[in-house]
Amino acid sequence: MWTQTPEGRKLIWELSKGIVVEIAPEEMDLFDELVMEYFQDPTPPDLSAKPKDDPLGFGLGEVLIATTPAVAAMVDGVLNYLINEIVKAAQGESAELIKRKIKDLFNPKKEEKTDKSNEDDVVSLTKEQLEQVKKLARKQAIKFGIGSDKADRMANALIGSLALAK
Repeated sequence: MWTQTPEGRKLIWELSKGIVVEIAPEEMDLFDELVMEYFQDPTPPDLSAKPKDDPLGFGLGEVLIATTPAVAAMVDGVLNYLINEIVKAAQGESAELIKRKIKDLFNPKKEEKTDKSNEDDVVSLTKEQLEQVKKLARKQAIKFGIGSDKADRMANALIGSLALAK
Protein backbone atom coordinates (compact mmCIF):
# COMPACT_ATOMS: atom_id res chain seq x y z
CA MET A 1 0.00 0.00 0.00
CA TRP A 2 1.20 3.52 -0.82
CA THR A 3 1.04 4.65 2.83
CA GLN A 4 3.83 2.18 3.64
CA THR A 5 6.23 3.82 1.20
CA PRO A 6 8.70 6.48 2.38
CA GLU A 7 6.58 9.14 0.64
CA GLY A 8 3.37 7.85 2.27
CA ARG A 9 4.99 7.67 5.70
CA LYS A 10 6.27 11.21 5.32
CA LEU A 11 2.73 12.41 4.62
CA ILE A 12 1.38 10.46 7.60
CA TRP A 13 4.13 11.99 9.77
CA GLU A 14 3.36 15.55 8.60
CA LEU A 15 -0.40 15.27 9.02
CA SER A 16 -0.10 13.50 12.37
CA LYS A 17 2.25 16.15 13.69
CA GLY A 18 -0.23 18.93 12.95
CA ILE A 19 -3.00 17.07 14.77
CA VAL A 20 -0.83 16.13 17.77
CA VAL A 21 0.30 19.76 18.14
CA GLU A 22 -3.37 20.71 18.38
CA ILE A 23 -4.73 17.80 20.45
CA ALA A 24 -1.81 16.60 22.61
CA PRO A 25 1.07 19.11 22.52
CA GLU A 26 2.55 17.47 25.62
CA GLU A 27 3.57 14.51 23.41
CA MET A 28 5.67 16.55 20.98
CA ASP A 29 8.94 15.68 22.76
CA LEU A 30 8.24 12.00 22.04
CA PHE A 31 6.44 12.48 18.72
CA ASP A 32 9.13 11.07 16.42
CA GLU A 33 9.70 7.98 18.56
CA LEU A 34 5.98 7.28 18.93
CA VAL A 35 5.36 7.60 15.19
CA MET A 36 8.31 5.32 14.43
CA GLU A 37 6.91 2.75 16.88
CA TYR A 38 3.56 2.95 15.07
CA PHE A 39 5.27 2.38 11.70
CA GLN A 40 7.10 -0.66 13.14
CA ASP A 41 3.91 -2.11 14.65
CA PRO A 42 0.66 -0.50 13.46
CA THR A 43 -1.60 -2.84 15.42
CA PRO A 44 -3.76 -1.31 18.16
CA PRO A 45 -2.72 -2.02 21.74
CA ASP A 46 -4.44 -4.83 23.62
CA LEU A 47 -6.78 -2.76 25.76
CA SER A 48 -8.14 -5.83 27.50
CA ALA A 49 -4.74 -6.73 28.98
CA LYS A 50 -4.57 -6.11 32.70
CA PRO A 51 -1.69 -3.93 33.82
CA LYS A 52 1.04 -5.72 35.75
CA ASP A 53 1.04 -5.34 39.50
CA ASP A 54 2.75 -2.23 40.71
CA PRO A 55 5.05 -3.41 43.50
CA LEU A 56 5.34 0.07 44.99
CA GLY A 57 1.62 0.75 44.94
CA PHE A 58 1.92 4.09 43.16
CA GLY A 59 -0.48 3.21 40.36
CA LEU A 60 2.24 3.42 37.73
CA GLY A 61 1.37 -0.05 36.49
CA GLU A 62 -1.66 1.31 34.64
CA VAL A 63 -1.51 1.47 30.87
CA LEU A 64 -0.89 4.92 29.50
CA ILE A 65 -2.48 5.62 26.13
CA ALA A 66 -0.44 7.85 23.85
CA THR A 67 -2.33 10.03 21.40
CA THR A 68 0.39 10.05 18.74
CA PRO A 69 0.10 6.40 17.59
CA ALA A 70 -3.68 6.75 17.49
CA VAL A 71 -3.35 9.87 15.34
CA ALA A 72 -0.91 8.09 13.01
CA ALA A 73 -3.32 5.14 12.71
CA MET A 74 -6.20 7.50 12.09
CA VAL A 75 -4.32 9.37 9.34
CA ASP A 76 -3.09 6.09 7.82
CA GLY A 77 -6.61 4.67 7.68
CA VAL A 78 -8.08 7.85 6.24
CA LEU A 79 -5.35 8.11 3.59
CA ASN A 80 -6.05 4.52 2.52
CA TYR A 81 -9.76 5.31 2.31
CA LEU A 82 -9.09 8.45 0.26
CA ILE A 83 -6.74 6.60 -2.06
CA ASN A 84 -9.47 4.04 -2.73
CA GLU A 85 -12.06 6.79 -3.33
CA ILE A 86 -9.77 8.64 -5.73
CA VAL A 87 -8.88 5.44 -7.55
CA LYS A 88 -12.59 4.74 -8.03
CA ALA A 89 -13.16 8.26 -9.35
CA ALA A 90 -10.08 8.34 -11.53
CA GLN A 91 -9.60 4.80 -12.80
CA GLY A 92 -8.25 5.97 -16.14
CA GLU A 93 -5.71 8.37 -14.66
CA SER A 94 -2.06 7.66 -13.92
CA ALA A 95 -0.81 6.60 -10.49
CA GLU A 96 1.33 9.75 -10.25
CA LEU A 97 -1.70 11.97 -10.74
CA ILE A 98 -3.56 10.03 -8.05
CA LYS A 99 -0.67 10.53 -5.60
CA ARG A 100 -0.67 14.26 -6.38
CA LYS A 101 -4.41 14.46 -5.75
CA ILE A 102 -3.98 12.79 -2.34
CA LYS A 103 -1.29 15.30 -1.41
CA ASP A 104 -3.46 18.17 -2.69
CA LEU A 105 -6.19 17.19 -0.25
CA PHE A 106 -3.89 18.02 2.66
CA ASN A 107 -1.72 20.81 1.23
CA PRO A 108 -3.03 24.19 2.40
CA LYS A 109 -0.13 25.96 0.66
CA LYS A 110 -1.11 25.23 -2.90
CA GLU A 111 0.72 27.24 -5.47
CA GLU A 112 -1.29 29.64 -7.56
CA LYS A 113 -2.35 27.92 -10.73
CA THR A 114 -1.53 29.80 -13.86
CA ASP A 115 -3.06 27.28 -16.20
CA LYS A 116 -6.85 27.12 -15.83
CA SER A 117 -6.91 23.57 -17.19
CA ASN A 118 -5.30 22.39 -13.92
CA GLU A 119 -8.24 23.66 -11.88
CA ASP A 120 -10.21 20.52 -12.69
CA ASP A 121 -7.41 18.42 -11.15
CA VAL A 122 -8.18 19.64 -7.61
CA VAL A 123 -10.04 16.97 -5.66
CA SER A 124 -13.06 17.87 -3.57
CA LEU A 125 -14.73 15.50 -1.17
CA THR A 126 -18.48 15.25 -0.98
CA LYS A 127 -20.28 15.79 2.32
CA GLU A 128 -20.89 12.04 2.48
CA GLN A 129 -17.19 11.31 1.94
CA LEU A 130 -16.22 13.79 4.66
CA GLU A 131 -18.69 12.10 7.04
CA GLN A 132 -17.18 8.72 6.16
CA VAL A 133 -13.68 10.11 6.78
CA LYS A 134 -14.80 11.42 10.18
CA LYS A 135 -16.37 8.08 11.16
CA LEU A 136 -13.31 6.16 10.03
CA ALA A 137 -10.93 8.52 11.85
CA ARG A 138 -12.97 8.33 15.07
CA LYS A 139 -13.16 4.53 14.88
CA GLN A 140 -9.38 4.24 14.43
CA ALA A 141 -8.72 6.54 17.40
CA ILE A 142 -11.06 4.52 19.64
CA LYS A 143 -9.34 1.26 18.56
CA PHE A 144 -6.14 2.75 19.98
CA GLY A 145 -7.75 3.42 23.35
CA ILE A 146 -8.63 7.07 22.89
CA GLY A 147 -11.78 8.22 24.69
CA SER A 148 -14.86 9.25 22.75
CA ASP A 149 -14.52 13.01 23.29
CA LYS A 150 -10.85 13.10 22.36
CA ALA A 151 -11.52 10.83 19.35
CA ASP A 152 -14.11 13.37 18.15
CA ARG A 153 -11.59 16.21 18.54
CA MET A 154 -8.96 14.25 16.66
CA ALA A 155 -11.36 13.41 13.83
CA ASN A 156 -12.46 17.05 13.63
CA ALA A 157 -8.82 18.18 13.47
CA LEU A 158 -8.24 15.82 10.55
CA ILE A 159 -11.40 17.06 8.80
CA GLY A 160 -10.18 20.60 9.46
CA SER A 161 -6.91 19.84 7.70
CA LEU A 162 -8.94 18.65 4.72
CA ALA A 163 -11.11 21.77 4.77
CA LEU A 164 -8.08 24.08 4.94
CA ALA A 165 -6.63 22.38 1.88
CA LYS A 166 -9.46 23.69 -0.27
